[in-house]
Amino acid sequence: MVINKIFSSISNLKKYLGLIILVLLISFKIQDSSFVKRVENISYDIYQSIFHEETEFNDVLIVDVDEKSINDIGQFPWRRDVFANLVYKLNDLNASVISFDFFFSEADKQNPIRVFEEFNIEKDNILDSDKLFIEAIKSSNIILPVLGDISKINKLNNSKPKMNLITRGMDPEQYLYKFKNKITSLEQMNNEAKGIGNISYLDNDDGVLRSLPMLLKINNDVWPSLSLETLRLFHNHKSILVKSSNNGIEQIKTRKYSINTDPNSIVFINYKKFNKNNYVSASDVLNDKISKDKIKNKIILIGSSAQGLFDFVKIPNGKVIPGVETHAHAIENIVNDDFIIKNLLTDIIENIVLLTSLILVLIIPKRVNPKFSILFFIGVVLTLMSTSLILYQFNYFVDVLYTIMGSSLLFLLTLYFRYLQENEIAIANEKKQIILKKEREIAGEVQKKLFPNTFENQNILCAKNVPARDVSGDYYDYIKISDNEFYFTLADVSGKGVKAGILMASAAAVFRSMAKLEKSVSTIARYVNNQVAESSYQGMFITAVIGRYKINEKKIEYINLGHEPIMVYDNNFKFEYYKSTLPPLGIMKMDNDDFFQTSEIELNNKNLLIYTDGVTEGYLENNKELEAKGVENEIVNNKFRSPSKIINHLSSILTKRSEPLRDDITCLIISGFSKHD
Repeated sequence: MVINKIFSSISNLKKYLGLIILVLLISFKIQDSSFVKRVENISYDIYQSIFHEETEFNDVLIVDVDEKSINDIGQFPWRRDVFANLVYKLNDLNASVISFDFFFSEADKQNPIRVFEEFNIEKDNILDSDKLFIEAIKSSNIILPVLGDISKINKLNNSKPKMNLITRGMDPEQYLYKFKNKITSLEQMNNEAKGIGNISYLDNDDGVLRSLPMLLKINNDVWPSLSLETLRLFHNHKSILVKSSNNGIEQIKTRKYSINTDPNSIVFINYKKFNKNNYVSASDVLNDKISKDKIKNKIILIGSSAQGLFDFVKIPNGKVIPGVETHAHAIENIVNDDFIIKNLLTDIIENIVLLTSLILVLIIPKRVNPKFSILFFIGVVLTLMSTSLILYQFNYFVDVLYTIMGSSLLFLLTLYFRYLQENEIAIANEKKQIILKKEREIAGEVQKKLFPNTFENQNILCAKNVPARDVSGDYYDYIKISDNEFYFTLADVSGKGVKAGILMASAAAVFRSMAKLEKSVSTIARYVNNQVAESSYQGMFITAVIGRYKINEKKIEYINLGHEPIMVYDNNFKFEYYKSTLPPLGIMKMDNDDFFQTSEIELNNKNLLIYTDGVTEGYLENNKELEAKGVENEIVNNKFRSPSKIINHLSSILTKRSEPLRDDITCLIISGFSKHD
């Protein structure tokens, strides 16, 4: 009992396993598990690598604290008056906006005035590098950075955002990523700066920078990204508009630009090929080696590509770039409305595509031939990939890799279970076939016992049956009632198999009973006909020749009931045919013998052949039918008169082919020849 319950539980689990996996795959997707994110990142990175296009960064120039600048000026960080000088040089070259990608969070440790303060020396007319830098900031369109800090130590910096935030709809602050503290430049510097922009990146497990927040909440303030703040100042805008709903942040707008973000104000950067001509060395600017045309009216990003400063990030296409370059890409994306769109809409599309694909691969393999199921699945994969690629051309990233992986798992599982199910059915059918085969073999053995023993004189009568299957639908019989007389019959049931054999056995029993009672041929035919009419299945009938032969007189009284013509030939091999005169047995019941009129044949020095269509329609080695003319030719060519030789020869040539017989081969010959070859 317990074992049966265990097997029943396993069977039920197998039945619903596909549905369970479908639910789990959808649950993982909805919950946005770490595995799903990794798969999406792989897909995203592949697309970024394939579609790595070139674009012009006309408005952006990076002033690079590179290896050359460090060699020329000295160890970094430089004294603040160097940065002040850099700012003034850029102003002289008509730079529009200057954004720094690094902080000035402490007082300048190389400030000359600090040395004099330490030794209490008069400090009139002594250079104050911090003051010089603050004055440079004050006189320029400078944007300084701010970074969200996860530490709990309050930096006691009261700097505030410079932009004016306007909201429509729901309060956007509830959807923003939050930090308790910040890292930024000195408060005095931030106070003089025209803008402050956030340079925070959200952590990724693999360290690849794919996205950044356009807005971020630090303590109680909302800070724009460095790229957004730079463009705000570049166009001299004061405010940023945020549209929100119950689903989160939908759009961030300035007077010139509109940015579609995800519900948490995250954008996915569409990295382009960045021309190195957009980099200029900071030392070249300080040494007046840069023309005004290179700088004029440009957005200037000041950052570092020097190896020792370790300001590098890995991007989706596999390259490692200076951190400052990511802000250039973000600015280009805002200007050209070119961010990769991955938001609530794309999430909904992904979930619908996943659910549809999983349902299809769960159902189709169960209902369609496996070969066509595989073609269908390949079509699904190609459709998903092509659709995703087309959408990506419009900057919509719809991940199908997870869908393809989940669908592949479910498809293979469904196909495997179908294989198991069909295998079980095949095994069950095989067992049934083995049982049926044994039953047919038994039926065949029983049927063989219905055939009479070999006639005592083969020169007078010879008959043979070669069944095409285990049970034959053909039958022959004879009943000897005296040394000079016997009844005979040869019959063919419409149909084959066990049902035909049973019907034939029923008819044979009647024939034998009536013949032993020495009833007339007409009476025997009527009784057999009525028995077949009563016991036939689905309109089955029997064609037959029933007759009585008087050996001394060499006369045959017979009835051909819908059977093949009777062949008769004489000593000169002249052939005659006696066609059927009555319908087959079992068509309808008859009340008297008058319907069954008999005929006679004089058989002196003649042979009479009765055969089923398995003989005339049987195939020879050349794949042609023997036909009645072929029977004639075989008899003439071999000068056959002996009934046994004729029958053995015909059965031999019809069974030479390796293929199964087309039909039962049955033949009965009565000879009136005095001498036989």
